[in-house]
Amino acid sequence: MAEWYDRVTGDLIKQLPDIVISGRYVVDDTCTFNGHTTIENGSLLVNDGTDKFHIGHQLGSFTKTVQTDQDTTEFGIIESAILAYQEAIDSENKSSFLIPEKLLARFEMSKFEELLFEVLKKGHLQEIARRPRMELIYQEYLVPVSRAKKIAASANIHLASHSECWQTRTLTGVIPKQVLALESEDQLNIYENRVYVKLLIFIESYLLKRVLEVKRLEELFKEAMDFQDAEDIYFELRESIFKLWGEGFSDNTEADYAASNGVTTLNILSQMLKKVRTLQHSKLYRLLTHNLHVPLKLNMTNVLSHDQHYRHVARLWNSWLETQQVNKVDPEFIFMRNQKITTSYINYCVDLVKRTLHELGFIEQDNNTFERNGINPISFLLTKYSEILLCVGSQSICFVPFFTESIINEKIEKTGQIQRVLLTLNRESNESNKIICSSPTYFYSLELLAVLISKWLAKETYQSLGLSVNKLPSLLVEELRKINDSYWVIENNSIVVSKPFLSITPKISDVLLKHNNDITVKNSVDNIIKVAKSFDNLLCCPCCGSQVNENQWIYRDNNCFSIRHSSCKHSWQVNRQVDGSRILKIAPDKVSESNLPHEFEQFGRYRMTIKI
Repeated sequence: MAEWYDRVTGDLIKQLPDIVISGRYVVDDTCTFNGHTTIENGSLLVNDGTDKFHIGHQLGSFTKTVQTDQDTTEFGIIESAILAYQEAIDSENKSSFLIPEKLLARFEMSKFEELLFEVLKKGHLQEIARRPRMELIYQEYLVPVSRAKKIAASANIHLASHSECWQTRTLTGVIPKQVLALESEDQLNIYENRVYVKLLIFIESYLLKRVLEVKRLEELFKEAMDFQDAEDIYFELRESIFKLWGEGFSDNTEADYAASNGVTTLNILSQMLKKVRTLQHSKLYRLLTHNLHVPLKLNMTNVLSHDQHYRHVARLWNSWLETQQVNKVDPEFIFMRNQKITTSYINYCVDLVKRTLHELGFIEQDNNTFERNGINPISFLLTKYSEILLCVGSQSICFVPFFTESIINEKIEKTGQIQRVLLTLNRESNESNKIICSSPTYFYSLELLAVLISKWLAKETYQSLGLSVNKLPSLLVEELRKINDSYWVIENNSIVVSKPFLSITPKISDVLLKHNNDITVKNSVDNIIKVAKSFDNLLCCPCCGSQVNENQWIYRDNNCFSIRHSSCKHSWQVNRQVDGSRILKIAPDKVSESNLPHEFEQFGRYRMTIKI
């Protein structure tokens, strides 16, 4: 029996739960999924559109996210953006972590929409609602002779066998009191009218989705353009997001034109939707809308082929069918598509994490490491379970991409020295549970990652605060006392470092030259120089790695300090709290200390408070 790797907890399990999230589990053996697809070792378990799974003796279902129309629209835009990103990477073209240029085409009217606009403008659908085709049907009714207009062919036979319908009997026959008569009835429930009503249902659903899509895209473009001149957002954050947005476009004027064109398209779609909904209040629609069954394959009758109005119903029906790709909805196709989207999203998250490291001042090396002043090299690895693992020193952080909007309620526990973080599409990111929204429609995805990585690195870097070197030889202590300029506090045969002193390590090394045969002195000097290098990292900006001079270090009591007026225009300081803990504060120069609302949205990674 195959085992499964749970990407949320990092554990191996033998039995899948009854309800699973698509993309959560990785199989460690080859197995058959729902009888139509073979899943290879190391592949993700994704939905095939049936919302169920059958693997060996295991049966269960995938989670169903309760989605509004807006949620479905957003998810569709994200899918398209992720696939467009992967396509751009594969073709070595420009790509963006936000909405790409390719989605500008969604602002254009499709062929079906242009045809619908033309048909509605000429009033063909309105004319059918006003004067629909009808079928004349004759029904036999037993009526008084005075009311009979047309006698049924079977009237004589019926009268001969029903004496109660006689008025009187004569020598030559009978005089009828009641007779079977034919009465005509106009029948609207004909095939062509059913097609018309079903078409209105399809069009309304299609236009509703398109209106929501264009409206959401317009909102995203407007939000992106607002970053260009936003005065309430710190300029570095504003420029970073706007630059990230612009990378997916070859021409900014084209983006501006498309956004303005989107307003026109939205108005046209909204007007067409209003007209279609008006037609749905017609007598014909209300009469036939219930228990309506019309196959997708159209039967081209004479009316649908030649009638001056109904022939446009057939044109619209066939054009609508082309937009639906009805021949590609089998579970195997959906499974392959979902697997492709999931893989593309993993690649998207890999590049997003790398881009975040670049934004934080790291430079990527050939051996999958990232280097920056003030921190040990970070090793970067994509595991066989599609997890992004960053390691520095003794600490590791694991990012797990999840292409899902489902809410993951499990608490994400830290396993050993590895901190796990889920990257999902859900905006309800819970920092305590380490779940971050990483989506092309969310402008702060990179900032969330940058803040989390900065906090993770700070806990590694700032361990050197308050470091001491113990059991020093007396002669070395005396030499250190001579060159001490508030670099450290000497207590017996120990020193507690107060501020960076890497610049004077040559003087400390000179002591070793005088006593090169003393192994105790050599070990002590090596330890001091090691501490000096570690402590010197505190002179590097936690935001970008820019380094300041030792003379910019402002010492404070209790192993605290402050650095201001760096070349990168950032300041950082460590303060002691009432409970004895210490916090690192990072902020741009000349920023008010007041608590501003929505601080993260205004400053992103450029203003943080980190408990160290």
